[in-house]
Amino acid sequence: MTSSPGTAPTRFVVLAAIIAVAVPALATGGAPAAAPACREADATTKPIRELVLEAATNGSAGRDMVSAVFAGDRARVHALAHRDPALLLTHVPPARYPDFRPDGQWGDLLSIAIIRCDAPMLEALLAASAAPDGAVPGLPLDTAVAAHDLTAMRLLLATGATPDPSGPNARWPLRTAARVADPAAAKLLIAFGARIDRVDGTDSTALQDAVDMDAMRVAEVLVEAGANPWAVGAGGALPAYGIGQPLRLTSPDEEAARMRLEASLRAAGTPWPAPNPGAVKAAIREGRWPPEALATAGATAPPPAVLQALGAPR
Repeated sequence: MTSSPGTAPTRFVVLAAIIAVAVPALATGGAPAAAPACREADATTKPIRELVLEAATNGSAGRDMVSAVFAGDRARVHALAHRDPALLLTHVPPARYPDFRPDGQWGDLLSIAIIRCDAPMLEALLAASAAPDGAVPGLPLDTAVAAHDLTAMRLLLATGATPDPSGPNARWPLRTAARVADPAAAKLLIAFGARIDRVDGTDSTALQDAVDMDAMRVAEVLVEAGANPWAVGAGGALPAYGIGQPLRLTSPDEEAARMRLEASLRAAGTPWPAPNPGAVKAAIREGRWPPEALATAGATAPPPAVLQALGAPR
């Protein structure tokens, strides 16, 4: 259903009301967590106008829409969307391996506004009925996570973006929160229902990514939300093993979080230290995983992808 130009102010009021009532309080004591300023991407990661225009969908009209977003021309965006709502899905189609796109040739309209820290444009696109999940499933939310933009995340989630996008080329925002070491983003995604047990094609989890990236504050958020530090993933990796390794090249805050995690695992009476990946792989190949003591602690049976990768019997 196409909105008339006169309904835009009403949609902005509705958006503001949704944010006020739908965003859960995340900080201790019930107060909403303060949102840091958006961090505009550097030249190597943000979309480049000329490259986006070369590959954008929807022909010349799509290029007009992209140009309006880059220019911050909200009136033009509204007029184009009113004339043809399908233009709100204009995007650069993701390349499929072995093809690739040059740096800067990516994005849909919402993600371009987010990565440029153009909050008024983001609001204008949503007010014009752009789908909050984006033209590429989850790309706007994933982009907001990567930009550490909690305000954009809250707006997208409150207006219907799913924290666990699905479909071709779908993004994984919780994994991105782990990879960019943003515990506030992880908390927000979990508050809106992000699955902490989601796995990729190798059965690796967001928790394993957080540990691998030394993002122990994110790992702490995930474990407190119920993520399993004993879930075996690719290559026999256990998050618990990484949690037991002191950090030497990271911030004191991350090391403090690691120490708290280790203390909580030890306090639970689990065998310690956790076995290293080599020992886990050997036990899997010999059909001895998980050992009884670790199974009691939550160690999982090897998933099919791990068995196949290790050549172990199924």
